Amino acid sequence: MQEKKIQFMHIILIYFHYLFDIILFSVYKSAKSAAWPDYMTDNKIRLLLLESNLSDARLIREQLAGDKTFTDILFATKLSDGLEILRSQNFDAALLNLELPDSSGLKAIESLLSRKPTLPVIILAGNNEENIAMEAVRRGAQDYLIKNSASISFLPRIIRYAMERKNAERELNKSLEKLTRSLSGTVKAMAMTVEMKDPYTADHQKRGTRLAHAIAEEMRLDAKVIEGIQLASMIHDIGKISIPGEILSKPCILSSPEFNLVKTHPLVGYEILKEIEFPWPIAEIVLQHHERLDGSGYPYGLKNDEIILEAKILAVADVVEAIASHRPYRPAFGIDDAIAEISRMRGVLYDTNVVTSCISVFQDKKYLF
Repeated sequence: MQEKKIQFMHIILIYFHYLFDIILFSVYKSAKSAAWPDYMTDNKIRLLLLESNLSDARLIREQLAGDKTFTDILFATKLSDGLEILRSQNFDAALLNLELPDSSGLKAIESLLSRKPTLPVIILAGNNEENIAMEAVRRGAQDYLIKNSASISFLPRIIRYAMERKNAERELNKSLEKLTRSLSGTVKAMAMTVEMKDPYTADHQKRGTRLAHAIAEEMRLDAKVIEGIQLASMIHDIGKISIPGEILSKPCILSSPEFNLVKTHPLVGYEILKEIEFPWPIAEIVLQHHERLDGSGYPYGLKNDEIILEAKILAVADVVEAIASHRPYRPAFGIDDAIAEISRMRGVLYDTNVVTSCISVFQDKKYLF
């Protein structure tokens, strides 16, 4: 009973797709000059069919035979044969049975998308394979079809919608890439602003950025997280544009009022950045990069898990660079002293895993500023 209910809901969904298609076509009729997706045109669709059951393959061919756009269908009974075909040929979509002689379960969809990530894939599932088909969709397939059900008659439309959704994904990814480039450009422009104000701070940010990136890679963080850490590091001291240059470059120890003014720079940086909708917590990283695990940092005295991981990484990179490099009021102490300091304060001021990764970067990877 539950199986029939699921199949019925799938048919209803396809029916609404059909109604939506009619509405779109009506809009097209009233605006012929508008660009229209390929799936509403007479363009030929090349299809790769991966199916080991010859009866099912014949049924699928019959369902597509009446549609003049599906005239080029290539058939393979093994996943390895299909992957070999994809080496030299391009297809608009693929129909995939998850149970093939040389591949079983989700391995098939993973292998197929590994070879052709942009290929729209529709899963061909048996009556008892609904759950694994839905999992395949979560892993990158565009849709699934229960072969021995009434929804098989909607196959041409399912294929077209899978193609259109995949195309929409590609366009969205292009937009996100463009947005990321724009945001990266914005960050670089901000970094140049700091450089014009104080060349020392600019050099400090550049060296700290490279080290933070190396630490994050050593920790094997996701590439997107690493990108956010890198961008935040590039402008982590942007709040210093509010501090007089003579204080930043003062060749002696700062007075208490002067140091208190310098300590405002994370909050000033946060105020500058907080309204920019970055896809990473840039403003929060900048705000927290002087916080310490024991609550002795600033501006808010955050502790332990109150500090985000990205800020913990930047904190270690920041202090190592500061100790190892020349400061306006003292000569450089060197990298050995910097490593000794973060080792001594591992788990007290600085995150243990971050410190361990930083030490590994220098001692095992032979990192140099």
